[in-house]
Amino acid sequence: MNGSVQTIKDRLSIVDVISSYLSVEQAGRNYRARCPFHNEKTPSFFISPDRGSYYCFGCGAKGDIFSFVEHFEGTDFRGALKLLADKAGVTLENTSFSKDTRDEKERLYSIIEDATLFFESQFLANKEARAYLLGRGLTDATMRAFRIGFAPDAWRAVSDHLTKKGYSKKDIETVGLTKPSAKQADHSYDRFRSRIMFPICDSSGRVIAFSGRIFGKDDTEEAKYLNSPETPLFNKASVLYGIDKAKTAIRTRGYSIIVEGQMDLLLSHQAGFTNTVATSGTAFSDTTDNTQSKITNLGLIRRLSPNIIFAFDGDNAGIRATSRAAMIAFSLDMQVKTTCLPEGKDPADIIHESQDAWKEYIKTSVNLVSFHLDRICAETTDVRVRGRKIREIVFPFLSMVSSAIERSAYVHDIYLKTGIGEQAVIDDFRDYEKTHTSLEVKQHSSREVLNSSGLSRRSRLEERLFGIIFWNENGGEIQETQQALIDAFKVRIGTDVFMEIHERHVPNSATLCFEAEMWYGEKIATLGNDLEEILLNLEEEILHDKKRGLHPLDTDEKLVAHTNINKRIEEIKHHRSQK
Repeated sequence: MNGSVQTIKDRLSIVDVISSYLSVEQAGRNYRARCPFHNEKTPSFFISPDRGSYYCFGCGAKGDIFSFVEHFEGTDFRGALKLLADKAGVTLENTSFSKDTRDEKERLYSIIEDATLFFESQFLANKEARAYLLGRGLTDATMRAFRIGFAPDAWRAVSDHLTKKGYSKKDIETVGLTKPSAKQADHSYDRFRSRIMFPICDSSGRVIAFSGRIFGKDDTEEAKYLNSPETPLFNKASVLYGIDKAKTAIRTRGYSIIVEGQMDLLLSHQAGFTNTVATSGTAFSDTTDNTQSKITNLGLIRRLSPNIIFAFDGDNAGIRATSRAAMIAFSLDMQVKTTCLPEGKDPADIIHESQDAWKEYIKTSVNLVSFHLDRICAETTDVRVRGRKIREIVFPFLSMVSSAIERSAYVHDIYLKTGIGEQAVIDDFRDYEKTHTSLEVKQHSSREVLNSSGLSRRSRLEERLFGIIFWNENGGEIQETQQALIDAFKVRIGTDVFMEIHERHVPNSATLCFEAEMWYGEKIATLGNDLEEILLNLEEEILHDKKRGLHPLDTDEKLVAHTNINKRIEEIKHHRSQK
C-alpha cells in the first residue's frame, strides 16, 4: 500500500491535482486559489509544489493530494487512493485480507461489490428485464456503464451467494441487503427481490447502496421503488445517484442538472448531458456538512459549481419537490434554475421522444423566482391574490438570497410581472422577514462553526510565531533585530514556558513553516511589524492565562504577581496605542 501511495505522489503534482478542481494562479514559487472549503472572495488557499502540500489561511485546511481529494470529494482515504490511482495510471497493490483480519469497512465494501457482480450476472440472464429497459430507450452500453443488475424473485438468492463466499450474515445485513424475519428468530431474507437493481456509487465510483425497481410482479402489491437503508457505507444526504460519472462534467460545464429518477438520469447521460445527477434513493440536507463534518451531496455539488438546474416532473408533486430542494440550494448561496416541463411528463419521457426537446428545455430553464412568478400570474389577475401567493411562495426564496443587489433585481421582477408597486413589495418583504427566521442565517451560523479552525486566539498566535521560527530554521530570512525580539520575548515569558510551547508545535512544524513561507516569502518587508505585534499579543494572552490562575489572591506572593501582571498588560496596551 505504501508503495502505491508514493508512486502516485511521484507521478502526480499537487498543482495538477488541485487545478483539476479549482482555478489556481501562480504566486512566486507557489500557487494560490479561492479555498473550496469555506466561502471567501480573496484567495487565501496556497499550494506549495516543493512540499507537495496546501494550506488555507482562512480556515486552516491543510494536507497533501490525498487529504485534498478526501475533503473535497467527501470520501475516505481508500476512495481518494482509488481516484488518484486511476488518474496516475497506477495499479493498486493487492489490498485484500482474510475475512478475519480485513478492515471492517473494506469488508463491507467487498460485500456490496460482490452483490453488484451477482446482480449483474442475473441481469444478463434475464431477457425480459433487458428488453424492458431497451424499450424505455436505454442502450446496452449505458446499462453496462451504470452496472444495472437484477435481483431474482427468491427469498435468499443474494444472501446465500454471499454466505457461500465467506461473509457473515451479520455483515450482509449491516450493508442493507437482508432484513431480519419477524416470524423466525435468527432468520433473515433478501431485502431486494424481483427488482431491476440500480447501484448507487460514492464519488470515487465504489458501490455503496442500491435502488431497486419492481419488475415481474404487480407493483400495486409492493413498493415500485425500494432503496437501501442508511448503513455505515451509505448516508443518503452525502451522495447523489450518478455523482461519480457526473462530477467532471459538472466542473467543466459549470452547472449541474438534478433529476428525480434513475431513468431520467440514465437517458440524460445518454443524450450527452453527463453533468446530470439524480435524487432517487438519496436525500438532500440543508447544510454543506453533516453531523460528522462530512461533505453533503449539495455541498459537493456546490464545490463543483454553484449553478444548478432542477428538472423534476412537471406535475404538482414535481413542483413541490423542486421547491423543497431549491430552498436548500438557495440557502447554500447557489444559483438556482428550473425547467418548465409539461404536466404529466418527466425527463425520461421527453428524452425518449426527442433528445432535441430535452436540450431545449435545459437551454430555456429559468430562475426559480421567475418560474413561480409566471405560474402565479397565469393563475390569477387579482393583485391582492397575487400578493398573497408571492408572500407564501416567493418570499421564502427571497429570504435565502444574501446579495442585496440580487434581492433588488427580484423585487423589480415582481413589480414588472404582477403590477404590484416596488415599494409595496419591499415593505411587505420587510414585514415578512420580521416574522420568519431565515434558514440562510441558521446555515451561515452552522457553516461558520464547521469551517472555523476551533483554535483559541492564543493558539493561533502561537502557531503564527512558531511558524516564523520554524521557517527561519529551514532557510527563512529573519533578521538579527527580529531574532532579538524573539529572544527578548523568551526571557519575558520564561524559557521554560517558551520551550513548552515550542515542543507543543514541533509535530506540526512542517505545516507551520509552510504557512509562514506562504505569508512572508513574497512580502518579507512586513515581517518586522507583524512579528512585534504577534509577540505583544501572545505575551498578553499568556499573562491573562497566568492571572486567571492566581485567583483567589490568598497570599502576598500571589498579590504581587497579580499586580506585576496587570502592570505589564498596561505597558503592552500603552505600547500598542503609541504605534
